[in-house]
Amino acid sequence: MAMAQGWFALLWVPLGFMIGLFVTARIAFPILLGLPHAIHLVSSGAAVYWRLLRTPVLWIIQLSVILCLVKFFWPLATAWFETNGALSGGLWLGVAAILLSALSTKSRADFRADFDQTYRQFYVRRNVSNELYERRKRKRGAQLFPTRKGF
Repeated sequence: MAMAQGWFALLWVPLGFMIGLFVTARIAFPILLGLPHAIHLVSSGAAVYWRLLRTPVLWIIQLSVILCLVKFFWPLATAWFETNGALSGGLWLGVAAILLSALSTKSRADFRADFDQTYRQFYVRRNVSNELYERRKRKRGAQLFPTRKGF
């Protein structure tokens, strides 16, 4: 499909890639990495749950409204976007890049630091995130290397 578009595919693939990166980083990445951390903070009584979910939910609502308005008022543009293979391919490459970045330990550590810095104002206890992280680290360390008394 991208080959049929010729040279314009060189424009649409990077544009789709950047749009896919931006939208997925704003919606899926915070949910994918932030939701488990938020649930852990809420279950320990350290944060207010709805405040943590507000930003991803607002992004989903805004993009859904924009897409519905475009589809209603400009159906020809919607049909063109749906049939543009190069743009769709770039979008999917951007989505895959963001989802695969969640596998990186550095990316997860950076996201956790950004999450704590951004949402610290919604924590009930200010230093609870570090306490929970250290407790979980000690617990995992104890599970990985069990000590046997008497040996």
